[in-house]
Amino acid sequence: MQIIYEGRDITGAVEVKKADITDNAGGVADSLELWFDDTKGFWSQWKPEKNHKVRIKEAGFDSGLMYIDELEQKRGFFLVRALSIPQEAKTDRIKAWEAVRFMEIATEIANRYGFNLQVYGVQNHLYERVDQCEQADFAFLAWRCTLEGYSLKVTDGKAVIYDERYMEFQPAAKTINADQFDGDYTFRIKSTGIFGSCRVSYGDIVYEFRPERVSGPILKYTGIYVSSQGEAERFAKNLLRSRNKFECSGYVTIELATDLAAGNTVQIRGVGLADGKYYCEQVIHKLVDKKTLLRLRKPLEGY
Repeated sequence: MQIIYEGRDITGAVEVKKADITDNAGGVADSLELWFDDTKGFWSQWKPEKNHKVRIKEAGFDSGLMYIDELEQKRGFFLVRALSIPQEAKTDRIKAWEAVRFMEIATEIANRYGFNLQVYGVQNHLYERVDQCEQADFAFLAWRCTLEGYSLKVTDGKAVIYDERYMEFQPAAKTINADQFDGDYTFRIKSTGIFGSCRVSYGDIVYEFRPERVSGPILKYTGIYVSSQGEAERFAKNLLRSRNKFECSGYVTIELATDLAAGNTVQIRGVGLADGKYYCEQVIHKLVDKKTLLRLRKPLEGY
């Protein structure tokens, strides 16, 4: 394992007790948690600060550049928690756009932090009006992505936006058999929190999307600005998808697999009813423990 702190390789100077990297498919910043032995107060001498940069490399895997978000000192230990977004990206902003396209908004926000913007399967929709009301930039952009059925992933100085449907139906990156599970596992099919339809209304515009073979209450949105029936229809489908996508989910732990990333799909075999293709919503690599935790969900159809 290689640890690079503020551009300096400190691997030989520290004893790592925990190194967990949380890779999220989108909507939530990736994170890193490091625990060091610190019986002699070594880290205090370094004068670490929030927003310092850190990254971890391990056998071809790279966490990407992370920004320290939290520092903690305990008896004999020093803890570093970092995120893939810098501190300044947490500032709430107010902004209004008129006659603006999706890519204009995304590019403006990415450029503000010097991030490269990468898009996959994204349509450059035109909006009559968009308002950012007391929201941090990437939280606001993630919400706009949700409305369009996209995911926003901020990683290693890049803002990556992709169509969830496209990623869900990519070939499986790995097949995982039940005998490869490390310890307990859970697969669940739930009805609580699942909605049968989504109704978006604004002024005289009303649209309700109701997919086949889905039952449950109506998910209602009345405060989202829409300028056309088509926009209301698009938002309703994607909002319902966002709320219902964890209807069939699972949690498993396997031997460390740094070749797996959030956004990949995997095949699960040997469990029984839960067998099939799953989308990796979250992947946690526990480098010290040599384990990988997978938060999975089955791809949605009909949305």
